[in-house]
Amino acid sequence: MMSLWPLFLAAALAACQRPSDEAVLRAEFDIPPAATVVTYRAVPEEAGWFGREGLKIDLVFQLNDGDFARYVATAEAGGDWRPLPIPREFLMHMGGIHTAKAGLLRSYTQRDQPPPPEGSVYNPTKDQLFERFCETLPLEIRHGWYQCRSAGDDIMHRPKTVQGTLDRELNDFMLAVLDADTQQIVIRVSTSY
Repeated sequence: MMSLWPLFLAAALAACQRPSDEAVLRAEFDIPPAATVVTYRAVPEEAGWFGREGLKIDLVFQLNDGDFARYVATAEAGGDWRPLPIPREFLMHMGGIHTAKAGLLRSYTQRDQPPPPEGSVYNPTKDQLFERFCETLPLEIRHGWYQCRSAGDDIMHRPKTVQGTLDRELNDFMLAVLDADTQQIVIRVSTSY
């Protein structure tokens, strides 16, 4: 009988060799080495049998004066960063609001049930879905720049595309906001898979 021990050992070693969320996001957004982590939360913290389904990461880096000035200069010159605020329609696509509403209504149709009254907890309006989504984002930041990246799947390890404008809904994103008032970079990672 073949032992499964080598397979478990190989999987454990591979998991240990994967870079941390902080390391991945530092590399992805070219965060200066001297930047310190102010806040870090991840759900789920570790991969389960099927990876990190429904991944949500909140990470905030504090930059010093010199690094912040250099980062802003690079961001303004590069063209991938856009000035705040983030447009509403961009956020609607980023949050998959249209798809979420259509899926909700489809679930009732497939069960041959009429949907509950619009605006109820079981049938929220698009505006209600949008408000809930916006509560998960650092939209209180008023002065600075933002950048959104998407991979389509395996957001933490696949190549990403910078999303300047959106004409489709995303199923994953990395949103980085460069806060001019606090000299922080606030990053939100979210997946719907």
